[in-house]
Amino acid sequence: MSQVSAPVSTTVIAGDIAGATAYAAAVIEGFERLLATARGLGFVTQDPGRPNLTLTLAPDQDLALPLDTLASAAASFDAMANPLRLRLVVHFGVVFRTESPEGTSYVGSAIRSTQSALRRSPATGGLRATAEFAAHVANIGNLPFRLQPGAEAATLDGLSQLVFGIAPGASHAEAAKGSADAEFLAYVKRRLAQEIGPFANALVDRTVRAATATEQIVALLCHEIDNPAARKKFEDDLKRFANTRA
Repeated sequence: MSQVSAPVSTTVIAGDIAGATAYAAAVIEGFERLLATARGLGFVTQDPGRPNLTLTLAPDQDLALPLDTLASAAASFDAMANPLRLRLVVHFGVVFRTESPEGTSYVGSAIRSTQSALRRSPATGGLRATAEFAAHVANIGNLPFRLQPGAEAATLDGLSQLVFGIAPGASHAEAAKGSADAEFLAYVKRRLAQEIGPFANALVDRTVRAATATEQIVALLCHEIDNPAARKKFEDDLKRFANTRA
């Protein structure tokens, strides 16, 4: 028999692929990999009939790792599914935790609110946050991302864009100093193409939309290379190139 907890506040993330009604087998396979990543982070539900997910994090869970992980997974998916784009919305609100012999699950208004925000998020994709999530993280320090209004903010009821690339404890001005420039990104695309082929350009472009700092971009892209030796060589080459221009 299930037992329902008192209401708790937590972070909920919803995602889907916007702007398409039919999906190739490769897209479905890529989305299944994304789902597997999400299931490793928290409680996941799906609406049947189309690629989508709703991920509810445990109330005491750190935010940096799951959001960073999803941003990286989304970059991989977008590179594979181009020109389709994954859109994600993160929200903070009230849920109820349900305990049963099968495990822990969540229900509540925050899940519905996140799914509603996702439906009004633009088909261009990206990771966006509700005003409730923005208010929540305003009181939390040392998070490696910032929130900035999107170009469509006036029509999206206050949804902001999540931008990664701020090192813990760094100011926005300090993060801007560490931002990757066009020459570095061109080198990254050439070097990554040697490892993963023609998807490299799209993957780097998507990663830059999630992260701005050089170190964060390198860290996210390293996840795309399966071979440990090749991954280490890729990371060393990028850091060496960045250091010669410091």
